[in-house]
Amino acid sequence: MDRNVRVLVVLAASIAAAMLTSDFGGSQGAAADFELAMVIKETTNPYYNATLAGAKIAAEEIGGTAKNYGPTQSSAQAQIEIINNLAERRVAAIAIAPSDPNAVVPAMKRAQKLGAKVITFDADSAPAGRPFFVNQATTESVGKFGAGKLAEVMGYKGKVAIVSAQPTAANQNAWIAAFREELKKSPYASMQVVDEVYGYDNEQKAFDLTVALTTKYPDLAGIYAPTCPGLPAVARALESVNKGKGAIKLAGMCVPSITAKYMLDGTISVFYLWDPIKLGYITYYAAKYFADGKIQGKPGDSFTIKEGKWPGTYKVLPNGEIVTGGPLQYTPANYKQHEY
Repeated sequence: MDRNVRVLVVLAASIAAAMLTSDFGGSQGAAADFELAMVIKETTNPYYNATLAGAKIAAEEIGGTAKNYGPTQSSAQAQIEIINNLAERRVAAIAIAPSDPNAVVPAMKRAQKLGAKVITFDADSAPAGRPFFVNQATTESVGKFGAGKLAEVMGYKGKVAIVSAQPTAANQNAWIAAFREELKKSPYASMQVVDEVYGYDNEQKAFDLTVALTTKYPDLAGIYAPTCPGLPAVARALESVNKGKGAIKLAGMCVPSITAKYMLDGTISVFYLWDPIKLGYITYYAAKYFADGKIQGKPGDSFTIKEGKWPGTYKVLPNGEIVTGGPLQYTPANYKQHEY
């Protein structure tokens, strides 16, 4: 065999090996290199440990990794800096739970220009910042559920105050709007929302505001607190002024790990959420399939999980949302089944 022929043989073998690597090992390598950066509102909220746990389950099924990135206290500016840093690192995909739906949009657009696939989960941004939002439950279902459950324990009468997270929190604002809309219906004619305050995801602030509400409204009958970790702080505040254990009915949203004890002692009448582990799981699948080009992120797009923790078909709805579930109430009978 002359030298030219030997060179051609070696070259052909190299090309064949490269093709095999691309068809088999290469795709596995790409999956292993994939990272979903989950930009959360604050790292001190145990709720986001649960969403990350779900994302990690999905990563074990289809490859890659998921990590949380966020400030210790909710801050839109801190999230912007994190998004910019992730974009500079050329992270494949970023899923954001915005503290402020508008403030983060320029950073989201910049990350997209630098090659990242950017979506929202848990809380939405302005639509201009993302192709789709992975939503834990419809806004209407969350607000309506809270209104109905609080009304039941209040006997459908009395004054209600709302303790929320912050004025710019898109998800809380939407749930509260649906809550208020539900209370306009005839069964709730004897209920009145008298105030709405913001704890800014700070437990001490939520505590202090709750104490102030009980002073300002001595006849307050109920509180709705769709905020975590605000809800257990509200419960502690009520107990501190002898308004706990049902004296003022309390309903809201938070994780069982820091909330259940106040349900068990009777201070929280109703608390609910959805399955945050499933939310993280579906978010990871959606982000990875988007990055892989299996979906384009447009309304009507869908993907199917044939085998795994939560098999099913998930679709981008006309409003740009993928909805993963609905409200889940925690009770003394079931809360231990939800370890987050």
